[in-house]
Amino acid sequence: MKKILAMLLAAALPLSMGTVAFGEEAEEKELRTVKMCLARTAEVLEDTPFWVAQNLGYFAEEGLTIEMVETFGTTDCKMVATGQADFAVPGPSLILQSIEQGLPIKVVSSYDAINIWGLCVLKDSPYQTFEDIAGAVEKYGKKLTVALGDASWESLVTPTLVEAGIDPAEDLEFVVAGDNRFVQVAEGALDILFTWPGEAWQLMGQGYDFNYIDGNEVLKTCSNSIITNFDLIEKEPEVVAGFCRALAKGIYFTKYNPEAAAAVSCNQWPNIDVTWKAAVYVQEGRNYQMFGAPGSEEEAVLLETIGVSWEDKWQLNVDKLLSSGVISQEIALEDIFTNDFVDLTWDKAQVEADADAYDWESAAARYEAE
Repeated sequence: MKKILAMLLAAALPLSMGTVAFGEEAEEKELRTVKMCLARTAEVLEDTPFWVAQNLGYFAEEGLTIEMVETFGTTDCKMVATGQADFAVPGPSLILQSIEQGLPIKVVSSYDAINIWGLCVLKDSPYQTFEDIAGAVEKYGKKLTVALGDASWESLVTPTLVEAGIDPAEDLEFVVAGDNRFVQVAEGALDILFTWPGEAWQLMGQGYDFNYIDGNEVLKTCSNSIITNFDLIEKEPEVVAGFCRALAKGIYFTKYNPEAAAAVSCNQWPNIDVTWKAAVYVQEGRNYQMFGAPGSEEEAVLLETIGVSWEDKWQLNVDKLLSSGVISQEIALEDIFTNDFVDLTWDKAQVEADADAYDWESAAARYEAE
């Protein structure tokens, strides 16, 4: 990872904002509702950091409460840009396309610090690697079908495919298959599932016979990031800072204690049909997206810089999206992100204590009893 030392030095001078103590004072204070867009259903187990921040009181400490808004395609960027929502967490291609179109949005916190865009295939499929997929027409006499949830998702995975030596136009046919796209791949109706670790881990934990092909092995960028609009940055910077700080605590909680994290999401969505092992496995996928491989140098750095956006990774995103035709012009880094709202001074020990005290055994027992 380039520029690590420089970024660590810069991150040592974070923006510090006062917080409201959680307790009677916070309960008496009217909480400011922030609307958070998701470009899919909210009923999944991988959005744990947000639910930790909400249900453990980290948002309330900042005078905030969160409302999840389900959107699809590129609507999340447009809703944030127009003030219909406060925050969203889109992928880099959608962020850069929106900025290129002149939408007044900016990244204020990292979330998925690695390239999360990958593929799932059946374990008995002949397409087990990117190399197997490249030149599909010549090898298999057909284009391979890739299941998408929305047409805009094609731009998310295109740079990774190109970097892996795949010509999407020649080798692949993208199919918008909707919410049950993974079922169509599992049944053999479509060849490949476009996905990401958090979802892939959940599907495999639910018993789907998939292998995951990891995009981060061929293209080491960053992925989904927290955006807001210029108006909120200018008029309510304390809301932006508080949201980022509360989310950072939720991120660390999830990493520090995946079992407690699993219980938070399982309690939020008790009707999702998974085993307890699968629920914890989803959190391991989420942590991989946020911190990279366990025990790696990258993980060690990212643990100390939660929320920081990295110049080298964003420049690589710009370069690859430009060369693959997803965007048409260079975009300056200062127009993409700011680290002004990243606070690295909050108390990790308190978050650890919260995670240690969380009753995850009750959730686990409920799942094991089913």
